[in-house]
Amino acid sequence: MREMIRAARAATMTGPVLEDAALIHDGETVLAVGPFSDLGPGFEGPVRDLGDATLAPAVVNAHTHLELSHLGGKTREGEGFLGWVEHLLSLPLYEPDEARVREELAGLKAWGVGLVADISTRNAARMAGILEDSGLFFVSFLETIGDGAPPSPAGAGPRGLRSLAGHSLYTTDEPVLRAAKAATEARNLPFSLHLAEHAEEEAVVRGGDSVFLSLLRQRGRLRNYVSPGVSPVARAAALGLLGPGTLAVHCVRLDDEDIRLLADSGTFVCLCPRSNAFITGGRAPWERLLAAGIPLCLGTDSLASNRDLNPWNEARYLLARFQGELGLEDVLAMLTVHPARALKMDHLLGTLEPGKAARFSVVPGDIEALTRRPHGPRKGA
Repeated sequence: MREMIRAARAATMTGPVLEDAALIHDGETVLAVGPFSDLGPGFEGPVRDLGDATLAPAVVNAHTHLELSHLGGKTREGEGFLGWVEHLLSLPLYEPDEARVREELAGLKAWGVGLVADISTRNAARMAGILEDSGLFFVSFLETIGDGAPPSPAGAGPRGLRSLAGHSLYTTDEPVLRAAKAATEARNLPFSLHLAEHAEEEAVVRGGDSVFLSLLRQRGRLRNYVSPGVSPVARAAALGLLGPGTLAVHCVRLDDEDIRLLADSGTFVCLCPRSNAFITGGRAPWERLLAAGIPLCLGTDSLASNRDLNPWNEARYLLARFQGELGLEDVLAMLTVHPARALKMDHLLGTLEPGKAARFSVVPGDIEALTRRPHGPRKGA
């Protein structure tokens, strides 16, 4: 049955915000979007009036690890990456609680999330099955670690994609990273990589003394590794890992040349502001990334380094600390159209227009208020 949704505003992400907007859908697909004055007269069917609200595309959580949901509240905040990872490795990492995962996915749907990008090391097929049952669209990344040859990516399913990710430059051997990237490129699938997340990663790749490298070698990693002596982003570029098919996650430790490499390659960057704050207290150079024209996305990371999986809360955190102008459509782009493109799901999601999936969100009022206030240094930010 067809339904009309009416709202004071609609951020379609295809043009200017529509005033007194209407959208018609049949439960599966968007049929029409436009001014209520054009679509309202003659419409036969139920009309859901949202009042003084802004209708938007369903939002995207562009980076999380559902298999770690059982670790929520069990990790230590503010101890730096080395302290965090040492404690994390003492916990039962790969024993996911399916009931908890389903509960988290139900929460995502309630928050207006339509697409989830999940990273899984040992439970990718299991997590993809749960995602399929949830009714959410998804990209399930099987994360490669170590020196084992990556499997062939499974490709498209009824509600999502199954692809490959590299964990990082310091945990996945370089030939494996290159093979995983090549496999995803060959099938037009997205590739994801944790990149330039923390100082320990930078020390390993640039070279020099590194307690973290010693820890990795104790665990059987990087025993024959020779540091290339460049930044993580520069190394990723040299390996052919950057490009419009790559979602680089975190990108906290960047210099000007790194930002140029990301911008020139067309790489998408996923910011995880609250996770970075939880682990190291640091943050990505959001303002410089935005100024460089890099398409930014937002992700929560896992409950092992965050309090919830709500991408609106990432937007709230970023808005409260952003230095400079950041409008509503800038924030919505990070939550909708950019991640939909990065994850190669923009044929279904990311914008409000005919032919897209009938998945929507309503912009929280406080988000709109934050985008209207003057941005600048804030006490305690």
